[in-house]
Amino acid sequence: MNYNFNMSRFGRLFVKHTVEHYKGYLMSLAVLIGVLVLGGCFLVYMVEARLDKGLQSAFYMMMLFLAGTIFTSTVLNDLGDRKKATAWLTLPASHFEKYLVAWVYSLLILLVIYTAAFYLSAYFVLHIKTPNGHTEGLFNVFEKRTLQMWLVYAFLHSVAFYGAVFYERLHFIKTGFVFFISLALLVILNKIMLSALLGRAVEFTPPFANIRFSGDGPEVSLADNLKEPYMLWLVTVLAVIFWIAAYWRLKEKQV
Repeated sequence: MNYNFNMSRFGRLFVKHTVEHYKGYLMSLAVLIGVLVLGGCFLVYMVEARLDKGLQSAFYMMMLFLAGTIFTSTVLNDLGDRKKATAWLTLPASHFEKYLVAWVYSLLILLVIYTAAFYLSAYFVLHIKTPNGHTEGLFNVFEKRTLQMWLVYAFLHSVAFYGAVFYERLHFIKTGFVFFISLALLVILNKIMLSALLGRAVEFTPPFANIRFSGDGPEVSLADNLKEPYMLWLVTVLAVIFWIAAYWRLKEKQV
């Protein structure tokens, strides 16, 4: 018998989690659809922006990053309550199965439901004003750029997921604070290292971005055919590292 994973046991645990949390998840979905519709209506009818496919794609990713990380930060809220944490940790299931339920809900299921909610909201916004007239088409969520952004979201999810395991309260706020402080320190360190390596002062720049020298001077950039693969590989590897770290952190939890 595999004590780390059993499909029947995992299925029962998944059903249990769904039954206990579906009301809260449905309420969150209703709020999400409301925000998407109101945000789209504001852009189209108040700002009078043209909701073309490019803007739709940008709005899709921006809301995914925000809504997805917030939800991920709350998916393990039970660990922050001593009574609930005791019941959760003593369930007759492995830590990996418990981890996997939270991971599937906060990444795979969220992506599917969020995408469906976005398309429904976008269709409503685009047709409510001119149902018989010309309207913009819906962007293709499977286009290359969106698929690449999904990898970026996977990285953000892994950070939020680790924060949900690591912190007991205020998961989103604490994780976001540490993330942006770390990002700022990375940019500063990158500037210092590039300035020392090139022998000239450079402006603040994140890794793999174009290098701009302080004052006048040429701009140095990594070749486009190298920059994109490097960034995608980097975020993918970092996502896997944070997911693994979250699992081992979860295994350390004791009753």
